[in-house]
Amino acid sequence: MIVARLILIALTLVICSYFVFLLLTVKKYDEMIEPLADEEFQLKNIYVVGFTIIDKFHLDFRSRSVNALREKAKILYGEKFVEYYIRVIYAQKISFAYFAMVLVCILSCFASGSDGLVLFAIGLVLAGVVYYYFGTRVESQLKKKSIQYLSEFPDAISTIALLVNSGMVLREAWSEVAYSDDKALHMQMRQVTEDMNNGMSEGDALYAFGLRCATPEIKKFTSLIIQGLEKGSRDLAVSLRNQSAELWEMKRQNVLQQGQLASSKLLIPIFVMFIGILIMVMGPIMTNLGL
Repeated sequence: MIVARLILIALTLVICSYFVFLLLTVKKYDEMIEPLADEEFQLKNIYVVGFTIIDKFHLDFRSRSVNALREKAKILYGEKFVEYYIRVIYAQKISFAYFAMVLVCILSCFASGSDGLVLFAIGLVLAGVVYYYFGTRVESQLKKKSIQYLSEFPDAISTIALLVNSGMVLREAWSEVAYSDDKALHMQMRQVTEDMNNGMSEGDALYAFGLRCATPEIKKFTSLIIQGLEKGSRDLAVSLRNQSAELWEMKRQNVLQQGQLASSKLLIPIFVMFIGILIMVMGPIMTNLGL
């Protein structure tokens, strides 16, 4: 047991020393880390550990799992920067997994007997869990963005429908709404305006917009609007009115679903409080009965 403990301590020193060494000495990745937003990429300074391991072991970014992640990251960050963010995401996963392992290794050195070995094994499992968790963040962020886009979309399309029905062409109406606010959806709508100003056709710009938003409802909308553009302005105005009505109905249904979901979540704390009150009431009664 003493030998195992000495090995554990030595392994902990190696793991922790290498982690600290990379944090204090590796500076060549500072330019890659600097542009990252602090809100989305917490503790980004430790990513040097992940970047170093990626380069040292020449990790392959052409596997099937990486390609699936690349498609999601392309929607979230744009095709221009997708390769950069793929490396960042893997550096984040590796760095936090390593950091979790370091913390558990330190704790295992203070444990007595075989508890240290158990803690070390738990650390390995925890590192795997952390690695998996940060790998799924892109998908969860994508879902969060999609929900946000859907909540903002009916208002934007209603305004566009009113402007088009009053005689304004779609390009001008779209631009008017895109620059009327700084919400996430409006930023995506501005990209459509910029694409059209750079020579892209209205249909192609709207199609790219649907892909970036990555929601079935918005993709359906862009497809119908593209069809309306091909048929003429009269059909486009009718299509916009119909789509606006459908989107508002969809938003109403989503609000009702979110309300039902919130009420169901409240049942858990209510149940816990009920059990606590029941224990408080029944405890003295059981004591008085000698049970």
